[in-house]
Amino acid sequence: MNETLERDATITSPYTPRNVDAAIGHLERVLSAEGANSLFGQTYWRTRVRQVSATRGLQRDQRARLERLMKLLADSGCVQAFER
Repeated sequence: MNETLERDATITSPYTPRNVDAAIGHLERVLSAEGANSLFGQTYWRTRVRQVSATRGLQRDQRARLERLMKLLADSGCVQAFER
């Protein structure tokens, strides 16, 4: 598993296996359209991906989709000054 998606004990997920696909789909749509350049910034989106990743019972394909999102955020290189 990609180390960026290791379970963080401080992050809890409000999602269940029943609604996690919708959450992942939302992140994919927003990040493909806006990247990390949205109003919320890269730190916000990284936290959201980690939050969804904390969902218990994720399937392999769901985890792979989340790993792609983390890679997209890492590759975007648009860290804003106020996020340091």
